[in-house]
Amino acid sequence: MFEAKMKNPEIMVEALKAAYELVKDEVTFKISENGIILRAMDPANVAMVIMELKKSAFSEFKLEKESFIGVNMERFMQVLKRSNKSDEMLLRISGGKMEIKYTGKTSRRFSLPLLALESGPRPEPSLTFTITTIMPSDSLKNAVEDASVVSDAITLVGANDELHILAQGDLGAVETILKKKEGLKEIKIKDKARSKYSVDYLRKIAKTKIGKDVEIKFKSDYPLMITFTKPEVKMAFILAPRMDVE
Repeated sequence: MFEAKMKNPEIMVEALKAAYELVKDEVTFKISENGIILRAMDPANVAMVIMELKKSAFSEFKLEKESFIGVNMERFMQVLKRSNKSDEMLLRISGGKMEIKYTGKTSRRFSLPLLALESGPRPEPSLTFTITTIMPSDSLKNAVEDASVVSDAITLVGANDELHILAQGDLGAVETILKKKEGLKEIKIKDKARSKYSVDYLRKIAKTKIGKDVEIKFKSDYPLMITFTKPEVKMAFILAPRMDVE
């Protein structure tokens, strides 16, 4: 059995909204003494979503033993979106179902069946990167939106304490340049890198509203890792590179 209370359910709502942009079907959550973890792939196996909602996000957290639960993400999101900012949320897992109760001006209770599990959450891959940058999340969102005007792919180039975000297509070209202390809060370069990624996936990822800054890690022709953090929650995305076919 698991039971937890959250005075500000918006923390969970925003985190799972970000995950829902890529994962809309059945997912597996791990519930442990540290909090709630989600690791799932999108249907095309192009992107991994990693959510870590820490125990500190809850005002009460009671767990008998570590467990894994299967949930229909679409149904879960429909219920979470019914929360109000002034509500307190009670989340209870027991007897093969998830119960969500909102208490505010009114008291409302939802119940969802848990799904049979085939496996636990996917393991997080072990990756190494040559470029690490931190920038305002709005800067990433704006650069991706600029790129979407001309192309369906973005190329990231890191070198000489600069990050270049490039896009080129039949409709034209665009380049955003961010420099250390001029758009980038931090940049670490072990070796220069150049890699291309899908605009469509990056637009979905850039919608994430967790914290004011975003950490971006990549290297040449290698998966990209984008991480948004707040004290109570971490949202990370791993995106496979786009490889040009001659």
